[in-house]
Amino acid sequence: MKKLTVLLFAVVLSTSQLFANNNNPEKDTNQQLREQIASLLEKPEIKLLEQEELQAKIEFTINTEGEIVVLNVDSKRHIIKSYIKSRLNYKKTDLKTSESPNRVYHISLRIKKPLGA
Repeated sequence: MKKLTVLLFAVVLSTSQLFANNNNPEKDTNQQLREQIASLLEKPEIKLLEQEELQAKIEFTINTEGEIVVLNVDSKRHIIKSYIKSRLNYKKTDLKTSESPNRVYHISLRIKKPLGA
């Protein structure tokens, strides 16, 4: 009887490990959100001086409709603040708000002048 119990336990354990092994790992939700924001902020139409680099820290949340709501943009230049808000505010995301209700996200943005431009 004891051998049967041990055998049954081994079968259950090996079956649970088989289902737990996921060959298609989903991307982390933070990484997905970062990629969506990067695509929304792509190709800024901001003229930069030689060797100039603009930086901003963005603070935002996701509302119940799955839209990005920009809370704060910390940057020295006003043009960056308006650019980020116009490109991000109330844009739809694929992120489900049930995963992280009332969560505030922080992301850094760096705009560099492309080489040869």
